[in-house]
Amino acid sequence: MQEELTYEQAMQKLEKMAVQMEQGEIGIDVMAERLREAQKLMKYCHEKLYEAEKNCKSLLNVEEKV
Repeated sequence: MQEELTYEQAMQKLEKMAVQMEQGEIGIDVMAERLREAQKLMKYCHEKLYEAEKNCKSLLNVEEKV
């Protein structure tokens, strides 16, 4: 990602892209480019969720040991 997005911002971009594709607002060349961008955004969101889950598990582990 060129800019650091929040999870919510990345999801908003994905939702907007999906709507544009569903409505046929973009041509095939642009659609191919958007699909590549969507793939990167989905990977980014997955990584953010994974990190959040890892942090939560770590915090829960610390609380159980206290």
